[in-house]
Amino acid sequence: MTLWCKLLALAAGLSGLGAAADPEMMSLVMPDASVIIEVNVAKIMASPIGSAMEEAVQQGIAKQLKVELAKAQPQFQEQMDGLSRIDWSREVQDIVIATGPGKPSPVLIIVRSSLDPARLQALKAFGDATEYEGVPVLASSKPSDGVIAFLNNSIMAIGPMRDVQAAIRRRGRHTALPAGLAAQVAKYSRDDIWLVSTQWLTKPLAGPLTASPAGAKAAQFIEKVAGFNGGLRFSPDFELSADVLARTEKNAAEMAEGLRWLTGMIQSQARNASQNGRGLEGLKYQVKDKHILLSLHVPETQIRAGLQQMREARPVETPAAAKQAPQVEPSSGLPPPPAGTIRVQSSDMGTVLIPVGKGQ
Repeated sequence: MTLWCKLLALAAGLSGLGAAADPEMMSLVMPDASVIIEVNVAKIMASPIGSAMEEAVQQGIAKQLKVELAKAQPQFQEQMDGLSRIDWSREVQDIVIATGPGKPSPVLIIVRSSLDPARLQALKAFGDATEYEGVPVLASSKPSDGVIAFLNNSIMAIGPMRDVQAAIRRRGRHTALPAGLAAQVAKYSRDDIWLVSTQWLTKPLAGPLTASPAGAKAAQFIEKVAGFNGGLRFSPDFELSADVLARTEKNAAEMAEGLRWLTGMIQSQARNASQNGRGLEGLKYQVKDKHILLSLHVPETQIRAGLQQMREARPVETPAAAKQAPQVEPSSGLPPPPAGTIRVQSSDMGTVLIPVGKGQ
């Protein structure tokens, strides 16, 4: 995936019953999709957590751009510098990512944004604009990197040329998703971030994330996962709901035991930190065959209190103390005294050297 696709994902990179998934964006999804993800950036940024995250998001994007800029060849330095001037957390409102079957799997990124072809062309990251069925299309400077199409004043489709062209042909129509996937979309698409899938994970996910006991437990948990559907809502309260599919019923029981261990550890740490035992007390889960049904609810008042504690815990930045100029002794015009001696001025003996050492 090209840098500009990474940046759009990075910008995601986290009010009651929100509206369901944008029908205009969903109409572009391929009809044989097996995985769909939505990140409603605008709703997240409007939430208490999102407001607190805004600075961190900007810092994260700026840091990543600096890394990419350092790696870029000289002819791409100007493009990278242009990308760094875009406020990605404000320019992107909503992102839908869909993948289908096959190897390699087709990937289509659908973005609602205030960016337009002229602004992106000014970054010199793309070639000349072409058209497909009246839709402006910008090709990457590298043909294999895909294209970006501007379907109207706010929606972009990003991906390989053939997949983007198919999305353009679908615009304005109702995409009939596979029944199993459509049922999951209906269940989770009112959340701010959601992922639905009918795709079985043929290989375990990434191994241990850290060497800590919690990291090792998390890795053991992840390795037993065969599928996942779920969503997060950030406002007014923080809510998580998920259906985790284990590889076997035994794995499901082991994962439930791991959750019991994790919640107990977090509650213990919260008590030790004098937080009145607040940890994952809102986490609920149950095991049904190979499925673990999860839910987590954190009231808005608790979120705001936690954010306030984080702000109060930050060190107060004070202006650096003015550096005092080192005191310089007046020069006597004589060379420095030999090592192990000091020079003393006497009114009757003149200047004398006195040895100093352990024996003195």
